[in-house]
Amino acid sequence: MNALRALRPLATRVPAGLRAKSTLPASTTLKTAAPLTVLSDELARAAGVSSELSKARLSGFVAMTCSMGFAATGAPVLTADAALATYGVFATSACANTLNQIYEIPRDSRMARTAHRPLPSGRCSTPEALAFAGVTSVSGVAALATLSPTAAALAAANIGLYSGAYTMMKPRSEWNTWVGAAVGAVPPLIGWAAAGGSLPWLLAGILYLWQFPHFFALAWVHKADYAKGGYAMVPVRDKAGHRTASLIGRYAVYSTALPVLAYATGATSAMFALEGTALNAALLAAAAKFHGQRTTANARLVFRATLLYLPLILFFFVLHSTRLKDEGDAYSNGATLGDAVRPLRDLGRALCLHELLPRDETPSAVVPPLCPVGPKKKTAGADDAIK
Repeated sequence: MNALRALRPLATRVPAGLRAKSTLPASTTLKTAAPLTVLSDELARAAGVSSELSKARLSGFVAMTCSMGFAATGAPVLTADAALATYGVFATSACANTLNQIYEIPRDSRMARTAHRPLPSGRCSTPEALAFAGVTSVSGVAALATLSPTAAALAAANIGLYSGAYTMMKPRSEWNTWVGAAVGAVPPLIGWAAAGGSLPWLLAGILYLWQFPHFFALAWVHKADYAKGGYAMVPVRDKAGHRTASLIGRYAVYSTALPVLAYATGATSAMFALEGTALNAALLAAAAKFHGQRTTANARLVFRATLLYLPLILFFFVLHSTRLKDEGDAYSNGATLGDAVRPLRDLGRALCLHELLPRDETPSAVVPPLCPVGPKKKTAGADDAIK
């Protein structure tokens, strides 16, 4: 064993003539690697700061509502136009959020929820934030302007409304929430206008009314923090929570009218009225629970209910939109949302209880569809082809 131990150092030695020699001095290698590391770190920092300034998740959500408005027109969705509309709204939302944070640096620094943001924490300077806001505003509005002057004007106005009127009102008046809700209702209008459609006021109305239960519940959870920041939010001045609960319940009730109105005006089929009513019943139940016991836990319940409610009601609105024709759309240059939802509509018809009801199936009988979604209609050309 001792002999083997003595041989180990010999076995690991490499003759001097066979050792690999670096063609570069060690100092040169370090100098080359250092700038690359610094550049990588700077890019990572810039990406992180940009994400926080833009409130990337919120801006992504806003862009999604724009995409819903665009797709609901029946326009092709896998196109450069759809991508430009989505980017335009994301970028203009990022600009508005950045300008809002620049103005609110002193107040954000006093709130635990916002003190870590790039500007109050010192991770980003005001000139850097202004440059980012300039790039996102110009690029976003320009992208929308290539599609529709109306869409570009709406986006530019929304930047001003959010970073101007809403931001200035936050520490001064409770009405800031109503102004902020108007800002949130505009993105689907932008998407619809970018696709060349008339403005979808019902879709905007759904978003407008949804924001009150959503935001009042959130503000109740964080009311102590809002008080530290000096913001004039309803829950901050409503110690017992009676007004907050009343407003949440009131706007939840108002929302129940929209699915029925969408069907009555011919914007959707009757199934949207049924599904929308079911979703509104769930939202009303959460609001009623908060009204009975105004606790943080129940406010969180309302908040989570709104997070589920909005994507579902938007999905059902688009699914049952009468603009998405089963026979194919007026557009022929790409896949539309009508193509994507057609299998879902067919499945709904197959499972629908209306179609199981007995009815006259004689050849001479004119049998109207029982399912509110309605069966597919064949064009004259299609009938001739089958014959």
